[in-house]
Amino acid sequence: MKKMLIEMAPLEGITTAIFRSTYSKYFKGVDRIYTPFISVQSSRSFKKRDQREFIPFADNIVPQLLGNNPETFIWAAKVIRDEGYREINLNAGCPSGTVVAKKRGSGMLDDLIIFGRFLDAYFDAKEREDLPKLSVKTRVGIDSYDEAEDIARLYMKYPFSEIIVHPRIRKDFYKNKPNKAAYRIFYEMLPKEILVYNGDLFTTGDVEEIMEEFPGIRGVMLGRGLLADPFLADRIRGTHDLKPEEERRIMRSFLDELYHVYEGEMSGERDVLFKMKDIWQFMALDFPDAAGELKTIKKARSKAEYETAVNMILFH
Repeated sequence: MKKMLIEMAPLEGITTAIFRSTYSKYFKGVDRIYTPFISVQSSRSFKKRDQREFIPFADNIVPQLLGNNPETFIWAAKVIRDEGYREINLNAGCPSGTVVAKKRGSGMLDDLIIFGRFLDAYFDAKEREDLPKLSVKTRVGIDSYDEAEDIARLYMKYPFSEIIVHPRIRKDFYKNKPNKAAYRIFYEMLPKEILVYNGDLFTTGDVEEIMEEFPGIRGVMLGRGLLADPFLADRIRGTHDLKPEEERRIMRSFLDELYHVYEGEMSGERDVLFKMKDIWQFMALDFPDAAGELKTIKKARSKAEYETAVNMILFH
C-alpha cells in the first residue's frame, strides 16, 4: 500500500507511557502515537500521572488534551510546547457521560457556537505567539448523523494540522458500525490531505477499503485493531514477513517486558494483573479459538496462573 500515515489511537488506561515505550521496542510501522487524554485543570496544574504522559519528550508522541476553557487550554499548550512538542490534539470525541456532562470531549459538539469561540481563541492566540499546531479528534455528532455537515463546516474555518474523524455519534459510544456516509461529508468539505480515518479497522482489508473509498486522505488511526494485532501496521505497509511462530515469540517477549515494567511501577501483583487483563480484553480479538485460556486470564489471581494461560494461548 502506498505511503500513508499510520497512527495509534489513544485508549484511556491502556496506551500509557509504559505501554507506548514497550510497544515501540517490539513493533514497527506506526508513525505517531497519541496519548490518552490529559485533562486540563482549572487550577492550571497537571496531575503527576498526566505529566508522565508527555514528560520526557518523545518525537513520535502527540499529547491529547481534554478541556473546554480556552485560557487554561492555551496555558496547557504552552507548558507542553516548552517540553519540545510542536503539535497537540484536542479531544472532541470522548463519549463518556462524565466527560460530556462537563461539555468536554464529544460534549463540545453540542453547542457549535461556544465550540467556535473556543477555537477562535486558540487560533487567534497562535497568530500572536508560538503555540503548538492543533489537530482534533472528533465524532460526527451528538445525537444524529445529520449534525455532521454543521460540524464539518465549523472545522473548515480553522487551520487544523490534522482532523481525525471517528464516524460515530456520541450516543453510539463504540456500538453500531462507523457511518461512512457521515465521513464522506467531511471528505467532501475538508482538505483531504489533513483527514485521517478512525474506527473499526482490524485488518489490512479494512484499511485498503477505506483508502480506496476515500483516496487522498492523510492516513488512518488504529485503536482496538492494533491492540488485537500489534503487527497490524507492518501488515498494512507490506513489510511484515515473520512466520507465526516468530510472531508468537515476539508477543511473549513484549508481554513479559510489559508485565515486568508494570511490576516496577505498581504497588502489587493484583494491580499488575488488572492492567494486563485490561490489555488482554483487546488482544483476545485475535485469539477466537482460545476461549478457555482467555477465561483463565480473566480469573487469574497470581502471576503463575496468568503466565500459564498466556503460554497456552501463544504456544499450544
